[in-house]
Amino acid sequence: MWLGYSRVRFSFVFSAMLLLVISCGGGGGGSSSGGGGGSGNGDPDVIPDPIGFSTQTTTEFDTWVESNSVTVTGINQQVAISVVNGEYSIDGAAFTSTQGSISANQTVVVRTRSASTYGVTSVLSLNVGGGLGVQSTFEVTTALQQPALNRVANASCVAPANPGSSNIAVTIEAAFPNLSALNALVGLYQAPGDSSRWYAVLQSGEIYWFDNNASASSLNLYADLSAQVNYAGEAGLLGMAFDPDFANNGYVYVSYFNNGTTSVISRLTDSGSTPLSLATEEIVLSLVQPAANHNGGTIAFGPDGYLYIGFGDGGGADDEFGHGQNTQSLHSNILRIDVSSLPYTIPADNPFIGVSTALDEIYAYGLRNPWRWSFDQQNGDLWVADVGQNTFEEVNKVQAGDNLGWPIMEASACFSNPNCSTDGLVLPVAEYGHGGGDCSVTGGYVYRGSDHPAIQGVYFYGDFCTGRLFSATQLPDLSYQAREEQLTGLSISSFAQDSAGEVYVLNYFGGAGEGIYKINATGAASSNIPTNLSDTGCFASTNDKSYPDSVIPYDVTSQLWSDGALKTRLFAIPDGESVEVLADGDFEFPTGSILIKNFTHNDQFLETRLFMRHNTGWAGYSYRWLGDQSDAVLVDGNTQEIVTAGSFEHIIPTRGQCFECHTNAANNTLGLETSQLNKDLAYPNGNTANQLGALVGAGFVGQITTADLIAPMAAIDDDTATLETRARSYLHSNCSGCHRPGAQGSQIDLRINTALANTNACDIQPQDGDLGINDPRIIYPGDASQSVLIARMASLNSGERMPPVATQVVDDQAVSLVSQWINSLANCN
Repeated sequence: MWLGYSRVRFSFVFSAMLLLVISCGGGGGGSSSGGGGGSGNGDPDVIPDPIGFSTQTTTEFDTWVESNSVTVTGINQQVAISVVNGEYSIDGAAFTSTQGSISANQTVVVRTRSASTYGVTSVLSLNVGGGLGVQSTFEVTTALQQPALNRVANASCVAPANPGSSNIAVTIEAAFPNLSALNALVGLYQAPGDSSRWYAVLQSGEIYWFDNNASASSLNLYADLSAQVNYAGEAGLLGMAFDPDFANNGYVYVSYFNNGTTSVISRLTDSGSTPLSLATEEIVLSLVQPAANHNGGTIAFGPDGYLYIGFGDGGGADDEFGHGQNTQSLHSNILRIDVSSLPYTIPADNPFIGVSTALDEIYAYGLRNPWRWSFDQQNGDLWVADVGQNTFEEVNKVQAGDNLGWPIMEASACFSNPNCSTDGLVLPVAEYGHGGGDCSVTGGYVYRGSDHPAIQGVYFYGDFCTGRLFSATQLPDLSYQAREEQLTGLSISSFAQDSAGEVYVLNYFGGAGEGIYKINATGAASSNIPTNLSDTGCFASTNDKSYPDSVIPYDVTSQLWSDGALKTRLFAIPDGESVEVLADGDFEFPTGSILIKNFTHNDQFLETRLFMRHNTGWAGYSYRWLGDQSDAVLVDGNTQEIVTAGSFEHIIPTRGQCFECHTNAANNTLGLETSQLNKDLAYPNGNTANQLGALVGAGFVGQITTADLIAPMAAIDDDTATLETRARSYLHSNCSGCHRPGAQGSQIDLRINTALANTNACDIQPQDGDLGINDPRIIYPGDASQSVLIARMASLNSGERMPPVATQVVDDQAVSLVSQWINSLANCN
C-alpha cells in the first residue's frame, strides 16, 4: 500500500542521506576504551554493546517498515537514545522521533518510510549512549520489479472529437414574462449553492432579487448604490460577484464607476437584512480612469477561488493613453487577486510575479474593453469578449500571461501598424466585423445545462447594437466555428448562467417581462456516439464482457452508493497522452479519454456508462443491457429509466444529472484520484500491484509530486481502519463532489482532507431546512439523532434525500456507520 503517499511523481527519485557518526568509544566504535562488558570495578558503564538491525526489502512504496527487535545490553544506567530519518519504540511503546532514554535489557524497534519508487534505499540511523555510545543503521530498499502493466496501443476506445453534428435551431424565450421592467439591466447572478433566487444588476446602481420561477412578478431591493455611482454612458454599476463562501461570510463584491473618475471594486456584507447596509462597504481596489468609457466592469471568482477583475484601456480612442501594452498599469488587463483577507494579496502563481516590468496583479493584458467574460462551469476555461474600435469584435480564450494584442491588433487584423508582427500575441478564437451594423460584442457563457444536450459545450455571445446572437463550437482540429444563431431584436447587454448550466440573454432596454430570455434548442442532431455498446471499441466482446488490452481496469477504496448495485470500472486514453495528477490529487484526463463503469446485480449487467472527454468537454452516455446480455443500447438520456433484475431496480440517470455529481469543482472524474486508487488490484495479466505504482510505471499517469496528495481512506466495511477514517471516506466519495468549494453545495466541505472543524458542518445549524429536528446541526457532535446529515442520508423524500440523484434505497450500513462516528465525537476538533 502507498499509505499516506499523495501526488508523488514516480519519476522523481528520492535520495536518502546516510548520516555517519564516528564514535570514539563502545563496542560499536571498535575502540579499546570501554567495550560492552564494563570495567568490573562498579564504575558506571554507559557504552552499550553493538546493536544490529537486519536489512529489509519491500515492494510497498512510501510506507512504514519496522525492524527486528534488539535488546540493549552492556550498560548499567540509563543512556540517551536518538534517531535520524525514522522513529523508535522501546518495549512496545508508541513510536517516536523525539530523543529519550533507555536502560539495560529494554528492547528497541525502529522504523523508517520506504522510498516512493523502485530500487531506492532509505537509511535510518539510531544512536544509543550519546557521543560515546553506539551507532546503528537500518536500511530498507524498495524492490526492483517490472511494471505490473504494459501499455499497448489504443486503436479503438477513443472519444470522438465532437459528440455529433446538428441541424439544431437555437431560439430564445422570455424566462420571466410577468416580471417588472428591469431598465439598464447589465447583470444577473445566483448565489453559490442557492438556485432559488436571481439577483439583477442595473447600471443605475440598484440590485434587485426575485424568485427563480417562471411566474415571478415582484422585484425586491437587495442593494442600492445609486447615490455613489456615476450612471452615464458606459459608467455606472457594472459588475457583481458572490464570494464562493457567501453562505457563511455573506460577502458580495461590486464593480462600479464612482461619482469622481474612479473605478471601484468593493465588498458589502449581507447579514440577512435587505437592502444591504452601505456602511459595511470595504474598498478592495480602485483605479483612476482618464475617461468615462472602456471601464471593463466584469468581476468573477474563478474555479481557483481567486477574484478576477477586468479593466479596459481607460477610454478615448486608439489607445490614446498608452495602456494597451503597458504592464505597469492596471488598465487593459484581467487582474487576479486573493480577497480571503483585506487588503488583498497576490496569488503565488500569478504569471508576472518577479517580472520588474509588470504588476503582480496582472493575469492577462492587451485588452481594449473586456465587456463580459466568464469561466466554463465544467473545465474552468476563461472566455473574454473584447470590444473593438471601428472594424472588428473579438472573443478570446485566455490563459495566464496572455497578451491579447491591443492596440497592435484589433481582433486578428493589424491596427496600429499595417505591417505588425503577431509574435507573442494570442489571437481570438472568434471574431466578426462591423459591416452588418454590429458594433459592440457582449460576452456570454459556455452552455453546460441538461435541457438541450445538442448544444452542450457551445459558447454563446452577442452584439449589443444589432442584437445578433452568435455561437462558437469547437471543431475536431480544436479551432472554433462561429455562426449567427438568431437576430433577436434585443439590446444584448449581458448573459447569465444558472447553477444548472442553462444560459440566458439579457436585454438592456427591455420592458416588463422582456428583460431576460432563456436559450433553447430545437431540431434534430446526428450523433457520433454509437447506438450499440459493441460498436464503441471499448469492448472486445460485449457478449463475453471482455475488453481490449488498451482498456485498463481500476478500483476505488470507498464506493459511491448505487442502491446496492456492484460496479466495475475501466478507462482508456489516446496514444501518446497521459493523465496529469493535479495539486489536490485529482486525475486530469486528456481529450479523447473514455471512462467506463458497469453496473451489475447478481451477475446481471444492467447499465454501462461511458464518460467521454470531447473537444467540447465531458459528456456522459448510458447503455442499457439487453435481456440476453449480448449487447447494450444507448438510451436517449433525456429522462430517467429504470432497469430491473428480478425485484431489484436500477435507475439510469439523465445526461444532465451526471453533472450534479461530476462537478467541475471535483474535476468531473469522481473516484479517479490518488487517495482513492492507493490500493492493490489484481490485473487481468495475473499481476497484483498498487494501482498508483502500476499506472505510473506503465506510463498512463504522469508523475505524482508529493506524498501529501494521498489521504488515508478505507472501505465502509474495513474493520482494520478507524471509525473516523471509514466515515470520512464514505462522505468524501458520496458527498464531496457537491459539498466542496466551488461546487453547488459549497456551504459545507466534506472532502476527507478537510479538518472536521473546517468543514462548516460540525456544530453548524443547517441553512436548508431542519427536517423536523429540534435544535439541529448538520453534524451534531455526540448526537446523530440531531444531525441533519444523518436525516438526509436516511430519507427517501424528494428535497431531503442525499445524495439526491438516481437512488431510491437507503444505505443502511452507511447510516449506521456515520451515526456511530457522530455519536463518538466529543467536539469538532
